[in-house]
Amino acid sequence: MAERVALIEDELAAFREGLSVSDEAPESVRLATKRLHEFLFDPELTVARVREHLGLTGAAFSARFRRHHGCTPACYIRQLRVEAAKSLLQYDELPIADIAFHVGYEHYRTFARIFKRVRALSPQDFRDQLNAS
Repeated sequence: MAERVALIEDELAAFREGLSVSDEAPESVRLATKRLHEFLFDPELTVARVREHLGLTGAAFSARFRRHHGCTPACYIRQLRVEAAKSLLQYDELPIADIAFHVGYEHYRTFARIFKRVRALSPQDFRDQLNAS
């Protein structure tokens, strides 16, 4: 069990290290993106908390964020969490429910629904495709 947790934490730390923030983004977007990256795997992370922490208003911030990233902050969080989960799904010894929890979802069903929305495959189907390759 401890080995599984260490593997997950190492993979997620490597994923987080690979994230970057463009210097070309407006300052509010850079700060928010850094904050999102910092707390990406925290199940309590919400866009409202990030905005509140940085003193940003909702509509104007979301519009700036979307112009720079091509999606809303909530969509950005979902996409990054799914990308992180994809790297963990290659390890058959890691239960998918554990992966869901470590990438920021308290409930497996929520994770599976979001994963399927983003990747058009369930996490299990994605894992099965990896194993078939």
